[in-house]
Amino acid sequence: MDVQQSARDPLTLVDILSARVRDTPDRIAFRFASYREDKGEVDYRYLWDRITALTKRVVEATAPGDRVVLLCPPGPDFVYAFFACLSTRRIAVAAPLPSSLDQATALTAIIRDSGAVAAIAPLSTVPISSELLGGGIGIIDTDVDEGISGFAPSNQSPTPNDIAFLQYTSGSTGTPKGVTVLHRNLMHNLGLITTNFELSNENSLVSWLPPYHDMGLIQGILLPVFVGMPATIMSPMTFLRDPLAWLRAISESDKVVAGGPNLAYGLCAKRVSPAEAAQLDLSGWVTAFVGAEPVDPNTLRKFADAFVVSGFDSKSFAPTYGLAESTLYVSGGPCGSGARPQLFAPDDLERGIATAKSGGRELLSMGHVEPEQLAVVDRETGRRCPENRVGEIWLRGESIADGYWGKPEANERTFAATIAEEGNSAFLRTGDLGFVRGGELFISGRIKELMIVHGRNIFPQDIERTIVSNHPTLRPGGCAVFAACIDNQDRVMVVQELNDTLEKGGATELEGSIRDIVSRAHAISLYRIIFVGKGEVPKTTSGKIQRQRLREIYSAATALEGSVL
Repeated sequence: MDVQQSARDPLTLVDILSARVRDTPDRIAFRFASYREDKGEVDYRYLWDRITALTKRVVEATAPGDRVVLLCPPGPDFVYAFFACLSTRRIAVAAPLPSSLDQATALTAIIRDSGAVAAIAPLSTVPISSELLGGGIGIIDTDVDEGISGFAPSNQSPTPNDIAFLQYTSGSTGTPKGVTVLHRNLMHNLGLITTNFELSNENSLVSWLPPYHDMGLIQGILLPVFVGMPATIMSPMTFLRDPLAWLRAISESDKVVAGGPNLAYGLCAKRVSPAEAAQLDLSGWVTAFVGAEPVDPNTLRKFADAFVVSGFDSKSFAPTYGLAESTLYVSGGPCGSGARPQLFAPDDLERGIATAKSGGRELLSMGHVEPEQLAVVDRETGRRCPENRVGEIWLRGESIADGYWGKPEANERTFAATIAEEGNSAFLRTGDLGFVRGGELFISGRIKELMIVHGRNIFPQDIERTIVSNHPTLRPGGCAVFAACIDNQDRVMVVQELNDTLEKGGATELEGSIRDIVSRAHAISLYRIIFVGKGEVPKTTSGKIQRQRLREIYSAATALEGSVL
């Protein structure tokens, strides 16, 4: 990469990074909170030195186009490793460090699928070997000396059509696949985020999100460099152990952009005391984005109520819709408009019609969308739906990724869809269900999670909310509803985590209560309710419930003996 390259017309994020180093070398790029990094504040000069020091080893061990898996804990090592790959036309493959047998198996599958030839890791803290990774893979150590400088050959700098990285999907509905994100996809998507959130270098960002997930990588690490705003990065475990640490970091800055899934806001509302909230100043939190899973308006209301004493403005909420196949961001509400819920008749939604109804199902607007870029398509006819009709969301545009790595058949199904009677323009099929109302997008569910009961379309999230809202002692993120095939029929089942062991007779009483409230609220009967321990509902690395996995597990009759496991 050539630090002297002009920034007047940057074509890749590497061009932008080069310009930052040249024009503002002393400006803070990242603040790493609670990491072993000696230098908590990293300016662009120091960032460049660390990247280029690692770049030298990457160039020696790999060739342009090689896939390189990043086995770095969230923090500085990951940042240096990712940019070292990005700047030398190596294809970064971010993966979580395995902490269980299932995760180790998933990592091996990612390495095999991507054909990675090398792994980057800080060997002083992540003692891995080629043998542990399945053999035939080189190991590049991030523990390099600071003083090394110099730049990779300019002919290895990326072009817009080069692959920037593979983003492996989290696997909530099936086998993880590597989404192929080009440099031009990344630049376009970062531009959309910057424009929609009205960002400038006067903003700052605070993130605890895992960098191997698309939101944590793009919004947490790449967006700050694109915009030129400083970012405070903390470990996901720091946040999970103490959500107050995240809020304190936000309160220390002005014009802050920070957010995450519902989980983040729910944990803060539950575990930060009123006295602690009173000590915070969240008045500078201008954009509180929320996404990565269906956004729950009740969770946002609880958070806003808990932190109004901190100066938090609920208009800062920014519900967003996105997916890895579209790089990350698709749409979101206007900046400063807050969460904007509307109520819809549940019975009509089940029939595919969005009808306003007081006291109905609450859905949030995901912002204005352009018909040229987004279509809601009838799954039976393949035609574009009119407003207020539920269908599958299809997308096209410069942010749409180049497909799944090495999966031509899946690419044909997912990335090459065409709308009946509208020509041959290719769309991305998202698998998400939604509708457009007043030019704004509403998400109602996912196709693979949709349950069809007696001819009615039932969304599992609706039943989960009913159960948890009527039983406040249950774990909010530990309820999973899905349909499993039992005796050649789809049966609705519930797997619910419990914090503590129930007293004698307690399981029977709780089961009866759940059955009763679901029957009254949704007019369906539950086939089986299974109580499990804390943390036993399987989820992806981003916190999404793996309903497909639960369906596979509990479709076997032998797994259904008894309602208490």
